[in-house]
Amino acid sequence: MYSIDDLKTFVAIARAQGVTAGARRMSISPATASHRLSKLEAALKLTLFHRNSRMLMLTDEGQIFLERTEVILADLAQAERDAGSGTARFSGVIRSTMSPWILSRFILPRLPAFQRAHPELRMEFLAVDRFVSLSAEGQDCAIRVGELSDSALLARKLTDNDRIICAAPSFLSQHGSPDTWQEALDFPWVCLPWQTRMSFVDPKGKRQDATVRSNVLVSNSDTLTDAVCQGVGMAIKSRLAVMDELERHELVEVLPGSLWKPSAPIWFVYPPEAKSASKTDVFGQFISTCFGSREVTV
Repeated sequence: MYSIDDLKTFVAIARAQGVTAGARRMSISPATASHRLSKLEAALKLTLFHRNSRMLMLTDEGQIFLERTEVILADLAQAERDAGSGTARFSGVIRSTMSPWILSRFILPRLPAFQRAHPELRMEFLAVDRFVSLSAEGQDCAIRVGELSDSALLARKLTDNDRIICAAPSFLSQHGSPDTWQEALDFPWVCLPWQTRMSFVDPKGKRQDATVRSNVLVSNSDTLTDAVCQGVGMAIKSRLAVMDELERHELVEVLPGSLWKPSAPIWFVYPPEAKSASKTDVFGQFISTCFGSREVTV
């Protein structure tokens, strides 16, 4: 006979397309994950995966079983929450990735209250500005900024946001303020490594791509904010990332409306199998509250 943990492990392996990646999602060893899968296939008398040296692919029977199992696990998780009347205890590890500024400005200030409510949950944050594959790096969920590409992940919009050009008043006093995006190209910029190539909108509403003169490159979004506040150069930032600095007049917006498609909503993303993982669901609800009072209309 198989167990609920066997079903959850099967779902994790299917969505990660590998035993090792699925084991990371379940916080178990690959040997345990492989044993659970073998036990499940033996009990069902079905082959759930086509196996090769690179990855696992669901069989037709496996795909049908996955779809039904996800619904069952989601219903079971909801039943547990309903029966507990909101008093359920969550344990284990939540692994989440996001940009450093999101962690430092929105999550950490509110985290102590979440810890008090769920003392048996352990959080592991991967705070980086690069794109992180959830399955490849063993992450349960992510907070992402910008328009999402098509993927198998589920997404919940947390808040609106846009990207702006900004600079410190001291920088503008020294260098002046550009009147057009063409003039801005010759100003000193401080950028993340992938930001030197920018897209602007011209007076006719057309996209214009250009490379800015970046005197300083930094690898971290929080460091980028520090650098622009120190007058190192102009920068492109998410408005929410520098909302406090704008309110305190430590930074000012430059050339409003000059960036091409500046909208950069913030999303909570997670794999479909997380619908059955109550700890991911409760963590996602917490993340939603972190952005509830800071919505920006664009």
